[in-house]
Amino acid sequence: MAVWLFTGAVAGATALGQLDRLDVEGRLGWAFDLFAHWPRQLFLAALVAAMAAGAMRMMRPAAMAALVAAFNAAVVLNTNGFALPEQAPQASRQLRVVSANVHRSPDALLAVAKLAQEYRADVVSIYEAPDALKEADLGQLFTGMSLTVMPSQTDGGYEISKRSLIAARAGARDQVHVTYFEHSNGVIMRLPFEGVQIVTTHPPSPGRPQYAYDRNRQLPRTADNLNRDQPFIIMGDMNTTPWGNIYSSVPGTRAGDPRFDGTFPAIAGPLGLPIDHISSAAGWCSRITAWDQIPGRTICPCSPPLPRRTIDLRPPPRE
Repeated sequence: MAVWLFTGAVAGATALGQLDRLDVEGRLGWAFDLFAHWPRQLFLAALVAAMAAGAMRMMRPAAMAALVAAFNAAVVLNTNGFALPEQAPQASRQLRVVSANVHRSPDALLAVAKLAQEYRADVVSIYEAPDALKEADLGQLFTGMSLTVMPSQTDGGYEISKRSLIAARAGARDQVHVTYFEHSNGVIMRLPFEGVQIVTTHPPSPGRPQYAYDRNRQLPRTADNLNRDQPFIIMGDMNTTPWGNIYSSVPGTRAGDPRFDGTFPAIAGPLGLPIDHISSAAGWCSRITAWDQIPGRTICPCSPPLPRRTIDLRPPPRE
């Protein structure tokens, strides 16, 4: 009986996750979204159920669990829209970016700042900056970066409790365009950096229907005023996996294979959720020229090594 119940629960969770494709709004859509991000974990759960049922010679639940495992495996393996590492031409132009959620940890922020300096990053994007951090301190934190912006309040006066910041080696404050969402901690920041459109975002985690609504209204806005014929990079802790319906609203080709790695929680490794992403204009960015960890890894003081990425920018080949 327990095997039947477990197999049925895994099958039901799989079905609910697939209903996210219907783009239903409200609490029902929120529930579908919550189940949509777990095909790898559901594959493992179904595989365990199939093996347990087979060992007990319960052929029907074993067959059902095997089918559910196969379906979830197909969902993961059929994931596309990403690019693998590729060697860049020797004379190519490079742009180095670092993207990380520090979860308000001063130690994690210092680690990212040190990484950025050692890596000679051109643009750094941080999410959930420490509460005590002041914008006046950013210049000392990110040495060599003349541009630092950290919005703390929306145009309507709403205090942002989970602040994002951006630092770059070139640019002016009036070039940074911030899109606010009233009564939400999420912001979108846009910066033209040496001919490349930089977009960063960190919408709320969809733990509640309202938060899911906020995330779903913010991610499509990353495409606002984006010239897709020119190079761009969109990066952030987006709080959705490639298996969530809302993920497809973010333009570009994702840097790195999300199928067998995770970014949250970082300690979970491949069993975590790939919710942190860096995407770029297809054809303009020749994938990744430096590769250490999954892009935009969510970090905390106990996390694995920090992310390092070099994105090589070059025009698409002429036909």
